[in-house]
Amino acid sequence: MARVKRVLAPNPGPYTGPGTNTWLIVEPPAAVVIDPGPDSDSHLEAVLAALGGLPVGVVLVTHSHPDHLPLASRLAERTGARVAAHPELADGDIVRAGKLSLEVVHTPGHAHDHLCFALREDGAVFTGDLVLGQGSTMVTYPDGDMAAYLASLDRLAALSPRILFPGHWDPVREPAARIAEYKAHRLDRERQILEEVRRGPGTAEELTRRVYGGEVGEELLPAAEMTLRAHLAKLVADGMVTEGPEGFVADPPP
Repeated sequence: MARVKRVLAPNPGPYTGPGTNTWLIVEPPAAVVIDPGPDSDSHLEAVLAALGGLPVGVVLVTHSHPDHLPLASRLAERTGARVAAHPELADGDIVRAGKLSLEVVHTPGHAHDHLCFALREDGAVFTGDLVLGQGSTMVTYPDGDMAAYLASLDRLAALSPRILFPGHWDPVREPAARIAEYKAHRLDRERQILEEVRRGPGTAEELTRRVYGGEVGEELLPAAEMTLRAHLAKLVADGMVTEGPEGFVADPPP
């Protein structure tokens, strides 16, 4: 899509991949900026250069994590645009800027305030961290919610998008397959965690090492534990697991 431009933020790392994608939708007489990214002088100047002087109608933020939100106020100040995010924006709202209209889709799970933005006429959805261009998304317990995340994947699938513009890595050009893959991965992980709890009780930290120890390095174990805790919270709510003195145990016993 020629009118969508990416400016990659200079924040590569184990949680951000090559960096945060700041997406520009350029459609004179105005542009929309999605996820301005971290507070970085060089990134601010790169975004302004990519806009080429085109006025910005609105700065949209998918969620308030520190790799997506912080530059928003400075970018808005430099461009005269307003910043719009949850809870100002609600599910089903239409955001207009010049000739552009984007539908707001509330997609909690990765974070409670997570939004996607659908450019319906192009079949495009800007997915923040709901679906990434590579790898899987962590569900940031306790703010994140696994049941909500799975429901949000279903909500995204129901939009029948043709392309996804994620918060990290490259655009997803086969959205249906990627969304199905994400859901299957989460359900497989849930089964794996439940099987591990049935083998013997454990704390969240112990279970993280038992489930993820062979898959991720030490630097990613904190993220893995957050996601595992979100899975455990769903299993507790579903009546499959109970937290007791020895940690999490299968309920009822297998």
